[in-house]
Amino acid sequence: MRTFHWFVLIILTVFVGGVVTAGQTTPPASPALAAPPVAPCALPGAPPMKPPANETSGPSTMSAKSYIKDIMNSMMMPAAAGVWNAVATVTDASGVHEYKPRTDDEWNAVIASATMLIETPNLLMMQGRQRCVGGAIPAAYRTDFNRKARELLEAANIALIAAKKHDADALGVAGERIDVACDECHEKYQVLEGDPENINKVLGTYKMTAAEKAEADKIHAAQEAAAKAQGLAAPKP
Repeated sequence: MRTFHWFVLIILTVFVGGVVTAGQTTPPASPALAAPPVAPCALPGAPPMKPPANETSGPSTMSAKSYIKDIMNSMMMPAAAGVWNAVATVTDASGVHEYKPRTDDEWNAVIASATMLIETPNLLMMQGRQRCVGGAIPAAYRTDFNRKARELLEAANIALIAAKKHDADALGVAGERIDVACDECHEKYQVLEGDPENINKVLGTYKMTAAEKAEADKIHAAQEAAAKAQGLAAPKP
């Protein structure tokens, strides 16, 4: 099981700013919610549709309009923060402080976040959904992408079950599973302009620049050298 540090990291970010005090009884506000809004995808959105001629002539199927980046920033991240920040351990000069929801209202807020987090992956799996960088997930990778999105959905459902039971320990375990699911998807499908790690990702329509490729080659060479040195330093059986 992965070492579970992200609760502490999130809360410590707030503590440095002077928000956490020894007398608090509820977790500090989520930094994700307090941060300025992220700029939306700069690509043009879907064109407007004209009103149907009558009530029986309009479309009756789903239609993906927003980019994955915008869904992530406006829905996924606030919902995940509502789950992740619900349970925390903070260590400061006055000691160790445990935070968890205590009132029905606090637990209901976690339930609302978990509910949104469950349903957001369904939006990502819709046909026609595009990444801001890299376009649509290529057909050859669609099943894998959907499996990763479904794993996030199932992890969020565990969080919802825990929240409904007011089980803070189970909520923390579910949060770790959510964290792992997010990382595994981002490591393969989140393409960012100028990121040398793009060389390890499913690029779709994105073309890496010469500078990105050169930086990626440097990183890989350093990794190979480190692995080789470690192999030489390892004791022989």
